[in-house]
Amino acid sequence: MAYKLSEGSLEIIMNGGHYDKPVMQVLGSKKIQGSGANERFRLLVSDGKHSHSFAMLATQLNDKLITGELSDYSVVQIDRFVTSLLKNTGKGEKRVMIILDITILASGAAVGKKIGNPVTWSEDAAPTTPAQAPMQPVPKQNPAPSPIGRMANGSAPSLDTSLISSQMTHPIASLSPYQNKWIIKARVMSKSPVRTWSNARGEGKLFSMDLCDESGEIRATAFRDAVDKFYDMIQVDKVYYISRCQLKTANKQFTNLKNDYEMTFTNETVVAECTEDSSSVPTIKYDFVPISDIANKTPDVILDVIGVCKSAADVQELTARTTGKLLKKREATLVDQSGGAIVLTLWGNEAETFDASTNPVVSAKGARLTEFNGSKSLSCAASTMLRLNPDLPEAHKLRGWYDNGGADMEIVNISARQGGYSGGSNEWLTFSEAEARQLGSGEKGDYYSLLGVLTFTFADNAVYKACPQEQCNKKLVDQENGLFRCEKCNREYPNYKYRLLLGATVSDPTGDQRITAFNESAEAMLGKPAADIGRMFEYDKAGYSQLFEDVKFQTFVFKFRTKLETYNDEARLKTTVMTAVPVDYKDANARLLKSIKSVTGVEV
Repeated sequence: MAYKLSEGSLEIIMNGGHYDKPVMQVLGSKKIQGSGANERFRLLVSDGKHSHSFAMLATQLNDKLITGELSDYSVVQIDRFVTSLLKNTGKGEKRVMIILDITILASGAAVGKKIGNPVTWSEDAAPTTPAQAPMQPVPKQNPAPSPIGRMANGSAPSLDTSLISSQMTHPIASLSPYQNKWIIKARVMSKSPVRTWSNARGEGKLFSMDLCDESGEIRATAFRDAVDKFYDMIQVDKVYYISRCQLKTANKQFTNLKNDYEMTFTNETVVAECTEDSSSVPTIKYDFVPISDIANKTPDVILDVIGVCKSAADVQELTARTTGKLLKKREATLVDQSGGAIVLTLWGNEAETFDASTNPVVSAKGARLTEFNGSKSLSCAASTMLRLNPDLPEAHKLRGWYDNGGADMEIVNISARQGGYSGGSNEWLTFSEAEARQLGSGEKGDYYSLLGVLTFTFADNAVYKACPQEQCNKKLVDQENGLFRCEKCNREYPNYKYRLLLGATVSDPTGDQRITAFNESAEAMLGKPAADIGRMFEYDKAGYSQLFEDVKFQTFVFKFRTKLETYNDEARLKTTVMTAVPVDYKDANARLLKSIKSVTGVEV
């Protein structure tokens, strides 16, 4: 089969002209920088007349090359591209074509050979203007004004956006520390709060933002005076022209964007809002992973996820281990069409303001996968971009799926897949079923979920005074002189923190079990933070006793860890509460109907 290439298109493009959807052949590829998700590839392309090796593949298209879908001799249609002038050491500037979107018309295996006899395109022999439109000379006495100038007082640069055209802006993917004259047109995907620091070298503050355009994404950070200058001006989802930033190698400890570089604002940095139509600049770029596939991912990987919030726990308060600051978190359970469910932990203001009452669609870009005792969950980091009911095709599909039967779909809860027990991860067992399966008798503890009633609580000794050090929760010894001693830290303290160690009995229709709940799970059951319960214990005995009476006979969905342990030569089953959440009765009723059907064979 004969394949017709767009002969002459490379000459037009490399002279700065435009050619709509040229058809070219890929003759070779070469990795030029980066690793993993940040790899960059350069292509040798041919239009049948000329060949050129300065075509760069946008990172979102890397998979086509890595999987072999795009290979040598493939014939492709380049649907979208931009060009950029880069410094070519010792040889002035070189124009590079960055391919943003591509359609593979024929595989390399199907073509099997080079089409035509292309010669290497040379800038030296090429005309200096676009082939299709010769330029008129500009009189020397009226030079074209630069879009970047200085304010009247000469103190700071300004940006005249009326003089900027799309040909004058650089794609983010083309930026490198070897350039110093560039302007990008980018959308702000997210903006962090202002963070401050104080150390031996002084005090300071900073904020960062994540930017994107058609070619890629990049992190930008502003320090000290630049924070005062730009923080209030820059708004999320708006598009800005940005120039005169310093570029350096990205610190992957603090960013997961697919770019090997990051930008730092300087005293010369120029930022101006784009006031014309900016619909061509994309919003956040996602690479969503189906929830069921997350079970096979390794911990600490950064993921993009989207799902419907099936349920959410109440806000919990805890103290940061390293800083001692009070933190607030909320756990939301997300589900999707893959049949998977996973817990996403929200922090701070997002946790406090999150409303799960309407079962919103939630998208999270850059959530971190964590694992604890075999249970995998996602946690929002400072750089995570969280959106509720985003205007995305994936979100609209999820909404339709959930509202038309997806809510009742049987799911596999990845966040419940724990311990040695590998039964249905979202299955609710009874005490008799857990006993029949001999859960807890192995070398490692087993985990399971159960719908149960809190039938008795032991108020005595439920509160204790613990070491104030965040990394230590050891019970203190009262020295009766105003000081409290921690045997673990071997120190005395004038203060302490309250912690909970709650003993209780949980019952279901098949039996009951003595359980132990440590601080966070005990707070979830009692409905108050440990600090408040401790103050009630000290100053409001009646209120303290009533609190434990009020929680009796309340129903929770418990997640237990059970392990057979030996005390004084006697083997006893120790069951610890990992989490306790209020019952989602819609979910509970669906389980009950399914159970009735399995027993009777009758649709209820």
